Amino acid sequence: MFKSLIQADKLYLRDAKAVFGHVFVGFLCLYIYCRILNRIKKAGMTAHLSPHGLLLKLSKAYAVRSGEERAITEVPEQVRKTAERPGQGVFP
Repeated sequence: MFKSLIQADKLYLRDAKAVFGHVFVGFLCLYIYCRILNRIKKAGMTAHLSPHGLLLKLSKAYAVRSGEERAITEVPEQVRKTAERPGQGVFP
């Protein structure tokens, strides 16, 4: 499961530190994936949403920073609907 979720199939590293770093980053990826999955389950949205699907939807909204100013680009309707569902608790 670990290899397929974060696509960590092949390891071509020869240095022990590089292997440790790779495994640690893989662990962090799996931890974040499970946290997102738990929030989706808690919101009761598992039939409609997966962690990969949620991240894909959210990747369509951007925050742009110019000096002191921060602006969010246009948020697609589907992302806005997912983020604004009352009482769902997907987003902190």
